[in-house]
Amino acid sequence: MLKYLFLIITLFVFEISFGQDQININFAEIKSKIEDSNSTSYYPKLLERFESFDVTLSLEENALIYYGFSFQKNYLKNKPSEEQLELLSNNQEYEKLKIECEKILEKNPVSLAANNKMGLALYKLGKPESEWKKYQKRYRDFRKVIVYSGDGLSCDSAFKVIYVSDEYNIIYDYFEISKLDKQSLSGLCDHFTNESSKFYKAKEIYFDASRSMIRNQEIISTKK
Repeated sequence: MLKYLFLIITLFVFEISFGQDQININFAEIKSKIEDSNSTSYYPKLLERFESFDVTLSLEENALIYYGFSFQKNYLKNKPSEEQLELLSNNQEYEKLKIECEKILEKNPVSLAANNKMGLALYKLGKPESEWKKYQKRYRDFRKVIVYSGDGLSCDSAFKVIYVSDEYNIIYDYFEISKLDKQSLSGLCDHFTNESSKFYKAKEIYFDASRSMIRNQEIISTKK
């Protein structure tokens, strides 16, 4: 329970009901928008606002930033390694944790784990609230994007993620599902059977992990 204490203190938990409004995630549209250099949704422009911690970024703009990262050149190469972050966090080596998070965020600004742990490290190091809260806001905003991308009840309405590790963040830390019973692949979706929780009542949950699968196939095809 201790590892969740920081999140409980600093995060507002969004309880998701199955009737909530959702945002439509269409990867073809996302690609078109973020590659239009004349648009305000051009990825370098959005990323510049994101890196400056622009609080006016909308839910849709954060969705373009998160999912749009999967169209960047080194998307899979820059997949964050979370094991080291967890180890440093568990060992309470917060200065080292801060440095490791900085390294990851330099290459992968949308990393859920690095933004979350960066906020934790700065908090534990006694930094001003204005410093650590901005990383926690990034973390909350991206998780909100994911849980508003579907309802998780079927592959057609799956929660959409760009990394498999983000699935487990949503399962364990967001919905506080304590136990997974079974995992299988259903088309381009990861399908889990699970115990229900206070924040997720269904006993099945689906994640659309197609972006990483498709990108892997594209890389393999170019090498042939």
